[in-house]
Amino acid sequence: MSIIELDEDNVNEYIPYMGEDMAENIQREFYRGIIIPSGEGDGISAGMVWQYRNFEDEKDTESVIEWIRIIDSEAADTLLGAYHDKIKEEGAVRSHFVIPVKEYKNEKEALKAAGFSAKLSEGDNIIVELSELSAMPIMKDRRVPDNIGTISELTVRKFRKGISKTVQRGRKGLCEDLAYLSMSYFEADVSCYSMDDDEISGFLLFHKLPSDMLSVQLMVGLDDNYQKNLLGMIRKFIISMEEKYTPETLIVLNRHNSASLQLAEKLLPRGFGIPVYAGSREERCRYCHSQ
Repeated sequence: MSIIELDEDNVNEYIPYMGEDMAENIQREFYRGIIIPSGEGDGISAGMVWQYRNFEDEKDTESVIEWIRIIDSEAADTLLGAYHDKIKEEGAVRSHFVIPVKEYKNEKEALKAAGFSAKLSEGDNIIVELSELSAMPIMKDRRVPDNIGTISELTVRKFRKGISKTVQRGRKGLCEDLAYLSMSYFEADVSCYSMDDDEISGFLLFHKLPSDMLSVQLMVGLDDNYQKNLLGMIRKFIISMEEKYTPETLIVLNRHNSASLQLAEKLLPRGFGIPVYAGSREERCRYCHSQ
């Protein structure tokens, strides 16, 4: 079976399988993808996209499978074998995956057969309408401190300086490639910053997905005023969204760490992620996973 590496030139051919939101990531610094085309010459037999973590850090390099599709079960071994070989070339010592339960049973079984653990869990993403955020108790008081603004008010130099400070502290949110992303990647009119003593002290950054949903990418505080500034940035974000978008606009909130999980539980106690299968695997010899 032949294997095609995804890149900016060919990824649009496979949007019907992975969706436009996932396809957008192929051009980013630490994303990779492979496709096994159908033997009949039309469509695919299998495919996957993954992202490297800690690629430039002192920590162990890991890989996160963010999309996998197996249409022809005979292609599963070829797909996962090629994936293993490629991540080992980059020094990855561990793999993780999270896939939706609905319609992904084949993929779960293939990953288990390849040595991954797999358990039923609740996904980290919560999708809410803007109207739900507008109705949160914290919005009864709509005052925003003077040190909070949207990044559209910042110069590129000021923004980059704040991002560099954030990365140096090991805070990247969902963006492993944060240091490489341009300011234009974030929705400038609604993404927020806080500033104390003329220095960036926090960010709440959102990216507009090709599907038109707004996805939180980074929520970080860099000084002791974090909780106060975060509250102000959330209010500023919601108010800015109300000025630009309809109440039905969808927003993706990712509970990727303990701080974001606690915040989501406090602000949206009835918010639930979709059921997912989640698992991991220590990377060894590709022929040893079943042992």
